[in-house]
Amino acid sequence: MEEIEETEEEKSFSVGSLKEKYIKEARRRFLKVPPLVIVNKQTNWAIEVSNRVISEWRSKSRTRERIIAIQVLDTMIETAVFLKTTEDEKNTPGIEEVSYFENKCRINGKLCKITITIKKQTIGGRRFAYYYSAVAVDSDIQ
Repeated sequence: MEEIEETEEEKSFSVGSLKEKYIKEARRRFLKVPPLVIVNKQTNWAIEVSNRVISEWRSKSRTRERIIAIQVLDTMIETAVFLKTTEDEKNTPGIEEVSYFENKCRINGKLCKITITIKKQTIGGRRFAYYYSAVAVDSDIQ
């Protein structure tokens, strides 16, 4: 299981400063031309990492664990467990289906559930990471 911790320096950062640090880091590591593609081991799907997943993570990350979880985005996508695929409930133009994955890791000593949403485009079948989050769960969950 993947484990990450804040550094001593990061522990002194405000939530806003920590988020700014990891926004820069995420853009540097994951936003590429052509897009970074990660293959999920369970489904063998090629999943692109785009600015959309970074933007969604940025706007919804309010806890320290959720912020620093972006460090392992690539590993979490690669080793995530496929849950299900559904129609796009929002009827977004150009989106054929939405798939959900789950993973887990320890962040700052807390067991966290990682949620990953992948969207598939109608034309070309391109799959891209749309949503990524980490939420601390009870420690007795395996």
